[in-house]
Amino acid sequence: MTFWKTNFNMPVPDLFGGSSTYDAGFMAARYGNIGSMSIGLTGFYPGYEVAVADGLYRWETYGGECLNGIVRLDLDWYGGATCYAGARQQVCVNIGEDYQTWWERMYNTGIAGWEICCNGTYCIKAQAVNVSGDDLLIGAVNICSDFGSVPSVAQCQVGPIWVEGNDLHYWNGNGWEHVMVGDCVGNPGAGKQGSLWIDNSHYLHWVGADCNDYRAAWRICQFCSTFSNGAPANPSPGASYKGSIWIDQQFGYTHLSYIGCDGNKYLAGAGNYPYVAPY
Repeated sequence: MTFWKTNFNMPVPDLFGGSSTYDAGFMAARYGNIGSMSIGLTGFYPGYEVAVADGLYRWETYGGECLNGIVRLDLDWYGGATCYAGARQQVCVNIGEDYQTWWERMYNTGIAGWEICCNGTYCIKAQAVNVSGDDLLIGAVNICSDFGSVPSVAQCQVGPIWVEGNDLHYWNGNGWEHVMVGDCVGNPGAGKQGSLWIDNSHYLHWVGADCNDYRAAWRICQFCSTFSNGAPANPSPGASYKGSIWIDQQFGYTHLSYIGCDGNKYLAGAGNYPYVAPY
């Protein structure tokens, strides 16, 4: 899964359910390390994710050494000198001689008045802080990036959905206007501009000003996220609710949500599809 230019708080699959190694943790591949870079966010909207911090904490013993204690794992995002988001977790480390152990944590950030709100330097700080027992300290590591062309995060109304030109516009649950660019899939005939519907494959469609049929670039059937700020399980209200569409005001507050013909809740959005590598 990626967190680059995707809608806020998309459901996250179990990133920690597979095999792991001491060197790489649970991630077999990482796409796009943006640390220590200057990055322009042209084309981004408020309500888009920009990065996920990946903290890998490792301990190793040798030469008759053992380690036993409680340590707190910190992972924090900073804008300048201000900490605006972070996660804490206390863990027990208990390892004998010639042994290795590790923990991995992740925390995402995006464009919002309370996160990346303006041009400037943003940093992630990772550290392990002793709580009790042996010395398990891992000193702070800071990785920073300079973000430019950050869009305005001013919030306005919530709720309108309309077709403008050939694109679908909507004001999401956080009061930010998002624009969905669809894939042209045909021409249903003149006189139907602005029509909006859901097909039998659970995709959202609309008719543009050119009278062509445009289909949303992606949709997902909602599932329970393993990230704490993500989606709950699909409510699956049943096929009698098919065709219902609304501005979602759960978890990410940036999605268009609707019920497909199978009775499940689907999410669509203006951001990138999050379950493929962006590079």
